[in-house]
Amino acid sequence: MRTRIVSLLDQIGFGSPPESITPTNPSALRVAASAVVSLTGLALLVPNLFPVFDGGGAFSIALGLVGALVSLGLVAVGGLLYYSGFSDRNAVRIAVWNVLGVAVLGSVMLAHAIAQNRLSGGIAPSMFTVGNLLAVGAAAHVIIGVYDARRVRAEQLARERRRTAVLNRVLRHNLRNEAQVLAGHADIVAGVPDAERIRQSAAVLKRSAETVGSLAEGAKTITRERDRAAEEYGPTDPAAVLEAAVEHARDRFPGRSFEFDAPDDLDATVRASDGLRTALDELLENAAEHGEPPIEASVRVLPDTVELAITDHGDGIPDHERDVVAGETDITQLTHGSGLGLWVAKTVAGTHWGSLSFSATDDSTTVTLSVPRA
Repeated sequence: MRTRIVSLLDQIGFGSPPESITPTNPSALRVAASAVVSLTGLALLVPNLFPVFDGGGAFSIALGLVGALVSLGLVAVGGLLYYSGFSDRNAVRIAVWNVLGVAVLGSVMLAHAIAQNRLSGGIAPSMFTVGNLLAVGAAAHVIIGVYDARRVRAEQLARERRRTAVLNRVLRHNLRNEAQVLAGHADIVAGVPDAERIRQSAAVLKRSAETVGSLAEGAKTITRERDRAAEEYGPTDPAAVLEAAVEHARDRFPGRSFEFDAPDDLDATVRASDGLRTALDELLENAAEHGEPPIEASVRVLPDTVELAITDHGDGIPDHERDVVAGETDITQLTHGSGLGLWVAKTVAGTHWGSLSFSATDDSTTVTLSVPRA
């Protein structure tokens, strides 16, 4: 049955249904959107059948049958919309276009009828005429909604392809470098009977292996953050999350000095997932490994956003790596970055409708994760 639905939806341009859509796992938004379109068709079916049952003229009956078919088409489209490949938000977009078609055309017809009656004593349009025109208007707006939703989905897929391409390039360049290191030092271990050189190469091999493992874990984290469901986001105290991340960093890097600063009267909430903590952990780890103490974590509340800033001293993040993550420089063999920590933070910022920014002075670098206030 599902195969037939997939084939039908692909043929009419609705796309394959998501695997998550099952009879036992309905989406309230999707059900509501589908119901709105189908109920519109049912409501408009009745007046379109008036001339058929009342024995109207041939022309009226023909128009009524056309309107009835259009209305039944709306009922069917409502069902197909539930199983379509559109996201819940785009399904609602199509339903809104459907309602808009009925509301706008209905309002124009009502205003026209009122004007006729008041100015010339004309006859108000019959229920059949209203139903016939509204059915056509609703169907036309559903078609507009489908094309609008397909355009939005195409833009979303294009953005996702660009993000995936960036991640693939970063992984490819980093893995190529680590593979060269592993191969080079493996040759040293195999060909040099010097115990000290072997120990040095073994240490390098271990670091490179850990780097490869870290890259794999980073890629997994980025994928997880992009695939988070809406219900995983909820009201969150950003200062509490940052403070917990700082305490964790103190345990991980006992030789580093960490400072935490937040307003005493802080009263700001953001809508966040567990990914916010993951991003802050990555930023603090990056500061601890590549910056100089003290490492300062602070919270700043603005009218619309909350800024979570991590500042380290010393040389900070290399310019080429910062520019690549910020999108100001293309990824090449020489500018691919040294890991995925900043990419994880940038991904989390994007999935939280926020941003990741960088600023630097002569002796410090600050990475700021901004998240909209809830």
